[in-house]
Amino acid sequence: MDSTLTVSIYDWDLVGTDDLIGETKLDLENRFYSKHRATCGITSNYATRRHDEHLALTVLKHWEDIPGVGYKLIPEHVETRPLLHPDKPGIEQGRIEMWVDMFPKDMTAPGPALDISPRKPKKFELRVIIWNTDEVVLEDDDIFTGEKSSDIFVRGWLKGQQEDKQDTDVHYHSITGEGNFNWRLVYPFDYLMAEEKIVISKKESMFAWDETEYKIPPRLNLQVWDADHFSADDFLGAIELDLNHFPRGAKTAKQCTIEMVTSEGDMPMVSIFKQKRIKGWWPFVARNEEDEFELTGKVEAELHLLTGEEAERNPVGLGRNEPEPLEKPNRPDIALLWFLIPLKAAKHLVCDQYRWLTIKIVAALLLLAILALFLYNMPGYMVKKMLGA
Repeated sequence: MDSTLTVSIYDWDLVGTDDLIGETKLDLENRFYSKHRATCGITSNYATRRHDEHLALTVLKHWEDIPGVGYKLIPEHVETRPLLHPDKPGIEQGRIEMWVDMFPKDMTAPGPALDISPRKPKKFELRVIIWNTDEVVLEDDDIFTGEKSSDIFVRGWLKGQQEDKQDTDVHYHSITGEGNFNWRLVYPFDYLMAEEKIVISKKESMFAWDETEYKIPPRLNLQVWDADHFSADDFLGAIELDLNHFPRGAKTAKQCTIEMVTSEGDMPMVSIFKQKRIKGWWPFVARNEEDEFELTGKVEAELHLLTGEEAERNPVGLGRNEPEPLEKPNRPDIALLWFLIPLKAAKHLVCDQYRWLTIKIVAALLLLAILALFLYNMPGYMVKKMLGA
């Protein structure tokens, strides 16, 4: 004789008793005799073009705003109800989205049950080629020449997958901020198109029995670093690209500006899920002492998105490896570079830092050489004079 329907949500446990999370209770008798029975929910829209029906639907959607007689009508049987726990009265433990249908027994059976199982993510692979950098800030001072330089490399990963960080090789001793890489980074991931989220399943700890599922926005992080041999590498700048909505890359390094980060709303935006393949220049930024963004470099990158099946049919190698290897970049020869450093150091010391001192030393040496020649030749000259020669 009880007309109460109780819907409970539990946390399933492999060992022991399942834990009650929360529950919601509905009085079916009250619902059956209420003004808005569950069999007459309001539709979201009408396919008809008749103006009066659309107007009537708009009125019903705002029925609760009518003074005195208005009340909230249930949209299409669906309602969101709070989950409560008997031991924690008044404190929501979550919410459940549900509906209740009631039919007389003498009616024909309703339609087949709806499949409300969770959507399954689809496999994708993002391939990122780092072609070049430009105007990267110079972090190191050469011990010989005092010349500014940076040993540049680029690091990338997808948000939530920091353990899959990938680095390019290092472009050593860049004195202009230019770096040449031709280096491919590859990131497979699972993606829910309907929710625009990457799905990551991993154990929260080494003692966890099951994996926990996380849904996070698809964001590509690219960073530029200065490699150091005897200390920690120096972070120079970064950019984060939301793969669903990010600024279109500039065609040239000169057209690439910090406004692509600070004024995204004014920039043309693209989605890699629609564009599939994009190439361009994007800025690296970092915060200064005033906590404001400043430009710390630029990167020329190419983003290529493939489905799991497409990636399986057309595999590529990491870095510059097979299959589909990339050409080696045109960089200065490192061996020759280090050979020239002593010569550059001498040039820097002589021509730049100690120019006037060098001139004075050379002048003094010339005077000493003239004086030495004079003293060396003086005795012979005096003897010749005395002998009348």
